Amino acid sequence: MLSYLARRLLTIVPVLLGITVIAYFLTRTIPGDAVAILLGTQNDPVVAAQLRHNLHLDQPVILGYFDWLSQVLRGHLGQSIRSGADIGPDLVQRFARSAQLSLAAILLAVVVGIPAGIAAAVRRNRWPDQLISVAALLGISTPDFWLGTILVLVFSLQLQWLPPAGYVPPSSGVLPFLKVLLLPALTLGLQIASIITRFTRAAMLDVLTQDYVRTARAKGQTQHRIFYGHALKNAAIPILTVIGLNFGFLLGGTVIVETIFSWPGVGNLVLTAINQRDYPVVQACVMLFAITFTLINLAIDLLYGLVDPRVRYS
Repeated sequence: MLSYLARRLLTIVPVLLGITVIAYFLTRTIPGDAVAILLGTQNDPVVAAQLRHNLHLDQPVILGYFDWLSQVLRGHLGQSIRSGADIGPDLVQRFARSAQLSLAAILLAVVVGIPAGIAAAVRRNRWPDQLISVAALLGISTPDFWLGTILVLVFSLQLQWLPPAGYVPPSSGVLPFLKVLLLPALTLGLQIASIITRFTRAAMLDVLTQDYVRTARAKGQTQHRIFYGHALKNAAIPILTVIGLNFGFLLGGTVIVETIFSWPGVGNLVLTAINQRDYPVVQACVMLFAITFTLINLAIDLLYGLVDPRVRYS
């Protein structure tokens, strides 16, 4: 496994280098001028030229890329054009908040999605299967922004059970933190739960037709043992894959949901940075997305060997 891990880590390096190229050059294609936005109505040409020079925006694009890459390799993500502050500390803090939301959403999705998928597979073509399948289809088809808005209208404005938006750190108390966490986690988690439900159902139905399942039934093993001891274990790899992919997307930042609920995470940060043409912040966020997603995929690949001993890392 160690040799496999080393090979995978080596393959990540060119991927991340490619991401740096894409991140840098794409941010330079964003319409608008960061200096003009900073100066506003007091856009004096001399001041603008000096500010552009101070921010290294007058460099050739290639030279600017290698200058930024050298800073990244030294562990310095640069400074925000807008605030002048170092990007790293703020990005770490916001990533922690996005991770809190993502963990809550994926936990909700797993707790709901896997049992629902198993129940649908066990009762195939009967009313529980049909009900769960329709609910999963509705969950996948429902846009995040619409679901989030409806949840706010019902649970915040009408029932007044939960706050409509904002963030409270866990250090301020578990209950206040859970109250602000619940609605955005539901908004994200219900759609992913629907995806997991469909994948679990399909994987379980595929496994339940295998010879070893029929052999287990012929030996008189209980349904519980067949479903959870044999079928679910062998259906775990596709389920684990879809969980990992969705978790990686969540950790990359959920722009719409974080904006709706004023959640101060990475998604909210990157949207603000794009609007303000804060190129270094956008580049740092894209790099964080890429690193997070590749590491999540690597972790999922390593987990395959734990859930299925037949997987060999050679």
